[in-house]
Amino acid sequence: MKKIFNAYTLIELIMAVSLLIIVLVGGTSIFYRSFRSSGISDIQIVLNNSLRSLDDMIERSLRYGSVVRLTLGGNDYYRADCLDSQTGVIGDTLVIRDVSGGVATYTLLDDGTVSSNSGVVISNPGIKITKLQFTWICRSGVNDKINLLIEASSSAKTGEGSNATFNKDINLLNSGIN
Repeated sequence: MKKIFNAYTLIELIMAVSLLIIVLVGGTSIFYRSFRSSGISDIQIVLNNSLRSLDDMIERSLRYGSVVRLTLGGNDYYRADCLDSQTGVIGDTLVIRDVSGGVATYTLLDDGTVSSNSGVVISNPGIKITKLQFTWICRSGVNDKINLLIEASSSAKTGEGSNATFNKDINLLNSGIN
């Protein structure tokens, strides 16, 4: 009587190991991608929160203040210039008088941070502000409005980065009625 051995051939073993390697490599790449996208979304959340807090700081003084002037490239624009323009005047530096009579200036510095007139940086140092633009819209008999546009970028140590834009209209409750 002949004994029959039930065993796997070399080809069957090679195929099984190959399939196992393919499954493991695929699973590892999916895990790595999800782990990486989680880090990118964390960067985006920090960036959006930083822009929102910067907006809150500027909006607090704008809402009840009155615009003194807007500056772009060394040219100053005052209320008369704003009233003459149908679309408003645009600037990168805003000077306002707050309700207590103090003057606040907001400008974008060369290092990508936003500063007030006291020289204090009011933006998150980990975030690079690439654009700070104010559009002052005026009409006689109506409250003035400022459109605040902030563009920023952030990058991680791994080289991954994120960009965000914040665009908001702010009604000035104590400015423009005349």
